[in-house]
Amino acid sequence: MTHEERRQTLHSQHQQLRTVIAGVREAALDIVGREGGDSTGLRMRISVLRDDLERHLATEEALLGPVLERIDAWGPVRLDLLRAEHAHQRAVLSLLRSDRAAALPSLGLARRVLALLDDICADMDAEDRDLLDPRVLRDDLIQLDASDA
Repeated sequence: MTHEERRQTLHSQHQQLRTVIAGVREAALDIVGREGGDSTGLRMRISVLRDDLERHLATEEALLGPVLERIDAWGPVRLDLLRAEHAHQRAVLSLLRSDRAAALPSLGLARRVLALLDDICADMDAEDRDLLDPRVLRDDLIQLDASDA
């Protein structure tokens, strides 16, 4: 697989996740706007988000892990940051689907979900900028118009 194909695959998944996130955000904001209420719809959307995000994280790790390790001097650092952020997102999503989260009032759950969504979106934006940029993830071996400035 070329780096361009990796970029396209992951950008496409990011776009799909942003659509799912928009639905989760809408459900959470509805609860916040009503200052509580039934969270069944939000909990169902959290499940969908977790499943979709887990698939994406696994794909991202499979496609970027081996490449980032050796792409440049910062590659191992980028890979460590990617893995740490993924571990954090998995842990928070797991917690939000746990028995402990089931006991949370709907307003508290909605606020925590909104914070997670902001975190996921910021992470995707950073990945798009810092990992999936053609200047970082490139197919050619020679970088033209490069300077050390």
